[in-house]
Amino acid sequence: MSAWVRALFPPVDLGRLRFRGGWSGLLIFAIMTLVYPLSLQQAHWVELADHLLAIGLIGLVLGTIVGNGPIRPVRALLAGSLLGAFVVALTTVTAVPEGTFRAKAVELGIDVNSWLTQVLAGEAARGQTVFTLFVGATAWAAAFTGAFALSRSGRFWEALVISGVCLTINVSLALTPLLLHLVIFTLCALVLMVRLHIVSLQERWERRNIQPTGEMDWRVLRGGLTWTAVLVIMALVTPRVGAAEALDAALNVFEAPYSRVETEWQRFFAGVSGPSRLRGVSFSDAIRLGLPPNVGDSTVMIVEAPQGRFWRAIAYDLYTGQGWRTTEVDRTDRVTSERFQQRELFDATFYVQESYGNRLFAANEPVRASAPSQFLVGADRSFSSGMRALEQRAAAERYTITSVVSTADKGSLRRAPAIYSEAVRRAYLQIPSTLPQRVRDLARKVVEGKDNPYDKAEAIESFLRKNYRYAPVVRPPPPGRDPVDWFLFDLKEDFCAYFASSMVMMLREVGVPARLVEGFTSGTFDPNLGRYVVKQVNAHSWVEVWFPTFGWIEFEPTPSETPFLRAEESADPSLLPSDQGLGDPESRLDGQVRDPDKDLLIGDEDVPGGSGAASALAIDPSPFVKLLGALLLALLVFVLRFEWRFRGQSPIEASWGKARLLAAYVGHPHRASETTYEFASALGAAVPEVREPIRAIADARVRERYAPAGAPDDLRERAEDAWWTIAKELVSLVPQRVLTFITKLIPKP
Repeated sequence: MSAWVRALFPPVDLGRLRFRGGWSGLLIFAIMTLVYPLSLQQAHWVELADHLLAIGLIGLVLGTIVGNGPIRPVRALLAGSLLGAFVVALTTVTAVPEGTFRAKAVELGIDVNSWLTQVLAGEAARGQTVFTLFVGATAWAAAFTGAFALSRSGRFWEALVISGVCLTINVSLALTPLLLHLVIFTLCALVLMVRLHIVSLQERWERRNIQPTGEMDWRVLRGGLTWTAVLVIMALVTPRVGAAEALDAALNVFEAPYSRVETEWQRFFAGVSGPSRLRGVSFSDAIRLGLPPNVGDSTVMIVEAPQGRFWRAIAYDLYTGQGWRTTEVDRTDRVTSERFQQRELFDATFYVQESYGNRLFAANEPVRASAPSQFLVGADRSFSSGMRALEQRAAAERYTITSVVSTADKGSLRRAPAIYSEAVRRAYLQIPSTLPQRVRDLARKVVEGKDNPYDKAEAIESFLRKNYRYAPVVRPPPPGRDPVDWFLFDLKEDFCAYFASSMVMMLREVGVPARLVEGFTSGTFDPNLGRYVVKQVNAHSWVEVWFPTFGWIEFEPTPSETPFLRAEESADPSLLPSDQGLGDPESRLDGQVRDPDKDLLIGDEDVPGGSGAASALAIDPSPFVKLLGALLLALLVFVLRFEWRFRGQSPIEASWGKARLLAAYVGHPHRASETTYEFASALGAAVPEVREPIRAIADARVRERYAPAGAPDDLRERAEDAWWTIAKELVSLVPQRVLTFITKLIPKP
C-alpha cells in the first residue's frame, strides 16, 4: 500500500517550488481563479456556499505543489480527483452549522442516497446536497487544474478554460448581477497573459545572451496593460453586431436537444434555485414556486380579437416538488388536431411590444400561425404545450394565430368518458412521491360524492376560490417544504401560481389529468383602439383539464379573476353527433370550408412587406441552418482529430507531421523510401508556393534529430510559422482535389 501511495503521490521538494510567471504571476492567477467560487457564493444557488472559497484556495495550493513534482499528468489527474473528492466532502460536512461531525457525515450520505433513489426512479430530486457537492467539485477542478498547468508547463489556456467556462455559465444563469466578477476575471486573465509573455521573452533573451535595457520589462507590461484596458472597455461599450441574429438562428437548431438536456438537469437538481429561479415574467421551460414576479405596468402587446381570452404562452406538465417544468420540447410543424367536440375557430392578431424570446401567444389550443413557427409537443401530438417562432424577430412583430376554443357546456363535459391514453396518463397524472399525504387526503375529501371528472374539477376550483385568498405579495415556502402543502395548510393566501398548482395536484390525485398554464389574461379593452391592451401586470397562471372528446378545458381557481362561464346544458344535446368537430381546422375559417391548397388564414395585405403566410412559410431557413451547423460540426471534429494526432510531439515534429499529412490529403503522399529532404524537394516541386516553408521545416527537423545540441529556438519558431504558410496553400487545393475525384467517378460517354 505504501509503495502504491508513493507511486501515486511522489514526494515534492518544497524548497524548489516554482510557478510560471513568478510569485506575481501566482498572485494574479489566484485572484483570477478565486473569482469563480466567490461568484458562486453571491449567486445563492444553495444554502451552503461559504466553504467554496476554501475549496478554491486548497485546490490552488495543492495544484501548485503537485505541478512542481515528478508525477505524470495522467496520474496527476487521478490524484487530483481523489484529493478533490476528499476535500469537497470534508469541507461540505464541516460547513453544516449544527451537529457533530459524524452526524453531519451520515446525513450527507443519506442525502446522496436519497438523491440517487429519486433520480433512478425518474422523479425530480429535491435535495440540495448533491448540487452543493457538484459546485464544490467545479471550484476544485478550476483551481487545481489551472495551478497544475501553470506550475508544470506554463500553458496559459489550460489554466484559463475551466475557470472561464464555469464563471461564464454562472454569470449567465445567476439572478444576482455578477458582471463585475467577469470583468475582474477578464482583467486578471489578460494581465497574466502579459506577465507570462514577459517571462517568455526573458527566457528567450537569456538563451540568446541578449541583455535588455532596464526599462524593457516595464515597457512590455505597460503596453500589455494599456491594450488590456482597451479590450475590456470595447467589450463593454460595443453594441451588438448584425451577425448576432444569424448566430441566434443557428443556435435554434440545437435548442431542442439542449432543452431535453436541460429538462433532465432540472430533474436531477429540482431543489436548487437554478436557471428556473427567474424574477419577472419569463415563460421559461421551468418555474419555481414562491418567487415574486416583479412585474411592471408596461404594455406587453395589443391584441385584436372578437372577444377577450386568456393568452397562453406555455403549459407545464411535470411538478418537481419545488416548481414546474415542461417536458414537451419536441417540435413539429403541425398538430394532428383530433376531432374535438364543441370547438370553434378563433383568430387573434398580436401586436407585440415586449417579446419573450421566440414565444408566441395564443388562445386555448393554437392550430396555425401567420409567422413561420413550430409547435412544442410531447408523445401525444394532437395538442401542444406552446408555439415558438422559427425566427425571434417574428415573435416581436405582428402575427396572427388561429386557435380552436371550446364552447362545451357543463352537461356535455359531465358525460365525457374518463378514458385516457397512456401518453396523457403518464404526463398529466404525474405526482412526485414527496407530495405530503395530507394534500392527497384533502383532494379526496373535496371531491367526495362526485362521480365524473368535470364535477371533480369544478368542486376543487370552487373550494380554492371560497377558502383561500389572493395576495399580490408572493412568499417562498420554508426550506424543505412542498409549496402546495405549505399553501393549502399554512399560508392560505398568495399569488395565482399557488392556486393553479394546488388545483392541478389535487386533480391528479383524484385521477383527473390536468396541467398548469402561464400567459396573460385578456387585458383591458380599449374602445378607442377596438383592441385589448395587455400589460405586465396581466401575467397569470391558470389550469387546463383534459377531456378526451373535448380537449383541454380551462379552469380558474384564483379568486381575483372571473371564472370561465359555461352553459349548464345545450338546447338539444341529442342533435350533436358523437363525431361532431371541426374536421381539419386548417381547412375551415369562419364556419366555411375552403380549399386546403389555398392560403387559408390571411391574404397578401395582412403580412407587412410580405406576400402572405403561405409564402412566408415556404421560405424555411431551418434546413439550411441545419446543414450549415452539420458542416461546421464536421469541420470542428476534423480539426480536433487532426490536432489530436500530433499531441505530445515537439513543435518541429508536429509541424512536419501536419505538413506531411495535409500533403497526402491533396494528392502528394510521403513515400516510405523518401528522406526528409527528398520529400520536401518533391512537395516543393509539385506545389512551388510551399517550397521555402517545407524546406525550413525539413532543416529544423534534421537539426533537431541529428545535431548534438538539437534545433535552436529560432528554427522552432520558423518551423511553426512555415506550417501555417503551408496549411494555407494546401487547404486551398482541397476543392480542386475533391472536384477531380468526383470527375473520375462520372462515367465517360
